Amino acid sequence: MNVRKHILYSKRNVVYFLLFEILIVLIYSLTVVMTFSSREMIFDETEMQLKNQSSVTEGNYLDTSYTDSEAVVTPAFQLQKGIYYIEAFFARQGIVRAGLLYDTPRNGKELVDNDEFIVNPDKQVISYRVKIHDDSKIRFKLRLTGDAVDGDYIHLLKVHIVTSKLTCVYRIFWLIALLVLLDMILWGYVRYYTKWEAERKTVFLVLALTAFFVSLPLFRSGLNEGVDLVFHLSRLEGIYRSWNRGGVFQFPVRIQPGWLDGYGYAVSVFYGDIFMYFPAFLRVIGFSLEEAYKVYLGIINIATVFISFYAFRKITRDDVAAMTGSVLYAGGMRVTLMYSVVLGGVSGMTFYPLIVAGFYLLFTEDIASGEYKKIWILLTAGFTGILMTHMISCLIIGLYSVLLCIVMLKKVLRRNTFVELLKAAGAAVLLSLWYLVPFVQYMLGEKLRINSKIAKDVRIEDYYAALEDFTQEGTNLCNLFTDHNTLGFALIVVILLFTVTIPVQGKGKQIKYCRNFALLALFTVMVCTDLFPVVAIARRSVILTKFFQTIQYQFRFMSVAAVMLACFAALFFASGVFERKNLYWIAGLICCITLYQDMQYYTTLSFDKIYLDGVALEARTNKNIYSYTVGNGEYLPVNTKTTALTSELEFVGDLEVDQIERDGLSFKINVQNKGDEAGEVLFPILYYGGYQAKDCGSREQLGTVSGDNGRVAVKIPSGYRGKLQVGFHEPLLWRIAEGISLITLLSIAVYIQKPDRIKRISKKYMQKRHMQA
Repeated sequence: MNVRKHILYSKRNVVYFLLFEILIVLIYSLTVVMTFSSREMIFDETEMQLKNQSSVTEGNYLDTSYTDSEAVVTPAFQLQKGIYYIEAFFARQGIVRAGLLYDTPRNGKELVDNDEFIVNPDKQVISYRVKIHDDSKIRFKLRLTGDAVDGDYIHLLKVHIVTSKLTCVYRIFWLIALLVLLDMILWGYVRYYTKWEAERKTVFLVLALTAFFVSLPLFRSGLNEGVDLVFHLSRLEGIYRSWNRGGVFQFPVRIQPGWLDGYGYAVSVFYGDIFMYFPAFLRVIGFSLEEAYKVYLGIINIATVFISFYAFRKITRDDVAAMTGSVLYAGGMRVTLMYSVVLGGVSGMTFYPLIVAGFYLLFTEDIASGEYKKIWILLTAGFTGILMTHMISCLIIGLYSVLLCIVMLKKVLRRNTFVELLKAAGAAVLLSLWYLVPFVQYMLGEKLRINSKIAKDVRIEDYYAALEDFTQEGTNLCNLFTDHNTLGFALIVVILLFTVTIPVQGKGKQIKYCRNFALLALFTVMVCTDLFPVVAIARRSVILTKFFQTIQYQFRFMSVAAVMLACFAALFFASGVFERKNLYWIAGLICCITLYQDMQYYTTLSFDKIYLDGVALEARTNKNIYSYTVGNGEYLPVNTKTTALTSELEFVGDLEVDQIERDGLSFKINVQNKGDEAGEVLFPILYYGGYQAKDCGSREQLGTVSGDNGRVAVKIPSGYRGKLQVGFHEPLLWRIAEGISLITLLSIAVYIQKPDRIKRISKKYMQKRHMQA
């Protein structure tokens, strides 16, 4: 053991080890690049075939009269394992599906897990990326669906297949990721694990297994459809598309180009997505859409387990109690929300425990202690994390925080406590300024559905009808204790244990805090039930009425109940009611019940949706638009009718327009105004503040406004002739906000890592000022 420690703790040996790993990466990279063979295949219409169940015949045309044929396919071809781009040209009518299939049936295990997708009916060309898992013979196919009617047909004209260089990047990335993971495990093992006592080692293993068990569904093929799967996949794909194409590289991403057939959607301005940048990066280097999304979910699970443990450990100072609370929280109703694709709320829940820990310590710790001056970091991290993931969750937590501060007003007004709150709020605002400035500017300065709806002042005659969507999600007491997506059996066991041990709990400070927290948790649970007087409260406050309507569903408050009850459980187990030996058994039982309940829930999930590439997201919406679904379209310009959107560039006046070049959300056109009056060019992109039009030669800026149907309209003055460039450019104010947020982040990082250095610098600065004075 001593020899091993000597080897691993020696800086020279560590450097040699890292150099050896770098050498492995270089050798492997050279091997992958040298052995990479670019392959290109082109099939024209004379080579296409018609496929039925047992054979193929010549032909590239298929309609409803071909009763024996299932699809138009290419000849069978063989590809090595890797990433490929497929481009298909065709004519068609009706709903058509495209994809790949094995030339020989594989007992239900189709290529890349049955990669069929619906083809956009407005397009005659499709291009997408696919990962091939083996070298079996396959075919590209187009087929009519079972909804085909007379007149529907397919005419496959050409298929182009080419190997992607991402095959090399993908393989090299996996080797680097594996080595980094092994290094982290080895470093953690030597630096921490070997120094821990048996109890902490066991706690760590339980937490690691919990993160694994709550992520088990991610190892299955496909995705559970849930309620907002396509919306969140579209957000991820939108970031990737923003980086992968577009005339102006966006960082951070503001307007995503793929929505509404290329019209663009400002979803990133209103919906925090900074944590989705990593899975979007994985898309860039070759991961499929499904793989990148699952990596994101896995990271959320791991982060939730260990962040909640850290927060509960701060509160209880007991590893076993904090572990139990973490398992209850990470493996409770949060799992149901995750796999029913309530992704924004689940992402926000990752940071809830930090806020709970921050407020708990703020009101219970000794205000004169050195640790008290660090509590603001917990609150800052918690609020910033929630704001960056889900605005509605931030509103919910904000309301609870305000109510708590009112209840604890006497302690809030203590000087030290008030200073910590100010530090937390100020740092959170500065960290989030890069997101808040565009959000506030669009909310106040743009005419969008979301702000017009909020600002709309309508007299409410029937509050039950106005709050129907909200109140129908309130659960009753019976369901609260029996449904798998509410409290769960493990928390019920904790509540029963707390109740039956009241006579022997004593009257110490710890148990007093536990009881007060129990009352607070009970209140949060009550808010989620139909016993809570939502309508009565709404009648007395217009602000609260709009708040309830903004939150949309009463069930969303259950996320707060979940973290409060998990924290209550941690406090209860740390209160000393149980002997240590008995606490181990009880904690183990609670953890087992939680994970067993999760396993039972997994059996109800249906992983039947496959999204291997962004092309699979283009599905028919309720407005007959084939594109990423915008849901209720809250972030659309208020005068936009999606059914009237056209992919063509239009103009008003005596204009001559030609040489149209499009790249994502950017256009270059030659335009001449032959008339005596100003003309107007309407571009097939939605108008948001930040779009600019400039002459490519003189760089003179032309007027850009919101035109017909919410499209970008550029005013062309009389006599103008030249090349015009139109694109989205972030305002200077946004860039300044981004700079402030970055400086704040770096300052906090330095403060956490080197607090003594900050103090020395501050002390020297004060001494210098004193000497100058």
